[in-house]
Amino acid sequence: MMSTSLRINGRNWEVSALDERTLLIGPADKVDILSGIHETTKLLEQCDISEILDIIPAYQSIALVFDHVVIDVKDEIRSLQKQLSTEFSQISPPKKHEVLVCYELGLDWKEVESHTGLNREEIIKKHSETEYSIATMGFTPGFVYLEGMLASISTPRRQNPRTKIPAGSVGIGGSQTGFYGLESPGGWQIIGRTPNTYFRVGDYPPTPFSVGDKLRFTPISKQEFESLEQENRLS
Repeated sequence: MMSTSLRINGRNWEVSALDERTLLIGPADKVDILSGIHETTKLLEQCDISEILDIIPAYQSIALVFDHVVIDVKDEIRSLQKQLSTEFSQISPPKKHEVLVCYELGLDWKEVESHTGLNREEIIKKHSETEYSIATMGFTPGFVYLEGMLASISTPRRQNPRTKIPAGSVGIGGSQTGFYGLESPGGWQIIGRTPNTYFRVGDYPPTPFSVGDKLRFTPISKQEFESLEQENRLS
């Protein structure tokens, strides 16, 4: 596989072809990888390069999807480098989000309490008082992976995943927390649910979140959840 390098904002990125229309870039140095990916993703988005259809960040790399077949990786990178400034003076600050959660709708409290040795109130307090960073998004549309969860509430994924998790479910999977944008199968330990819809196919972009954004959970009652859910259905 042919590879070369690209320099963005003073940092070198190794580049390789992922498929005929996609290049994969990863940091040449392995220092502070995730924050570097978040920063570079925002910079690339701000550059608004017309031939790049999509920019997809992950934990170790960023995929650049082009509107044409990439014939020669090195030629493509030379062209891309000309369109990029090697130094950027300003990066948009991360957005901050509040996500309402009804912890009464958790499905796996018994498992989480048993593993952590904490009671429900203690877990809710730790989970909701932490400010998280959005690490990446996938494995299904709208699924949000968050970093920054306290180790004291880390809980392994379920041994037997569910075939159906309601949209908006908030869960813990190992050392991470996150939530489901759509109804889907899943193996995370569900501790609550948000009444709001954070993934809409007809919207552009379909989600209000970006990698690197900050997020906090705010507890609400089941009555508040049902009221907000009904409002959302009517809107």
